[in-house]
Amino acid sequence: MRQIRLIAINFVREQRWPILVLMLWILVFSVLGLVVDLRRSREDILFLYKQIAVYGIAFAVFFGASAIHNERKTRRILSVLSKSVGRGQYISGLLGGIILAVGIYCFAMAVTGTWILKPAGFPAWHVWFMMLCLMMVCLLAAAIAVLFSTFLNPLFATLCTALVLGMPAVIALQFRSRWVDLMPSYSLVSLLMGASFAADWTARWDLLGIALGEAILFWLGASRIFGQRDIAVAVD
Repeated sequence: MRQIRLIAINFVREQRWPILVLMLWILVFSVLGLVVDLRRSREDILFLYKQIAVYGIAFAVFFGASAIHNERKTRRILSVLSKSVGRGQYISGLLGGIILAVGIYCFAMAVTGTWILKPAGFPAWHVWFMMLCLMMVCLLAAAIAVLFSTFLNPLFATLCTALVLGMPAVIALQFRSRWVDLMPSYSLVSLLMGASFAADWTARWDLLGIALGEAILFWLGASRIFGQRDIAVAVD
């Protein structure tokens, strides 16, 4: 457990600049909330809040798709695995670092959203549930990206992750099938983007459980595949 924690913390430290960029978006939103009349522009502010929140998914995919490649490129991965760290622990540490980084972003978004949107009439628990949805999508996206990154370069890992995450959207738009919830990325994002000041918006806790279960399956798959890979081979 200590090894996983150290890998996760080290990952966050190495990704401090992308995380800072995410925090700057929140700062911009906070400043905007101070200068805009929330009662007159509350729908626009909520829409902007949801747009900024979704950026976290892109960063989760980016982190997951490039983490192993960067570690192999710098040869740092060899020194880490030579210190009694298992392959599964290494993958767990990377995913833990990604979730820690995205978790910081989601928590900051939740606090900022509560501060700005609650006075405009948006329930605080809706804000926190939206960020919980975002957290689960980021976890699922990161797990898928890490899985593909075990045997693909970052570009193809990103493309494959985008295809897997986007497939439910195509199914939903073309067939209107309830089976789309089996890969809940689209359903969770739709739930987040559909949040409004109207009283008829309802939370769906089942989607969170499905996303968590699938993220665990992808994590196990990534650990198994990574355990069979030859990481001593140099990468470009």
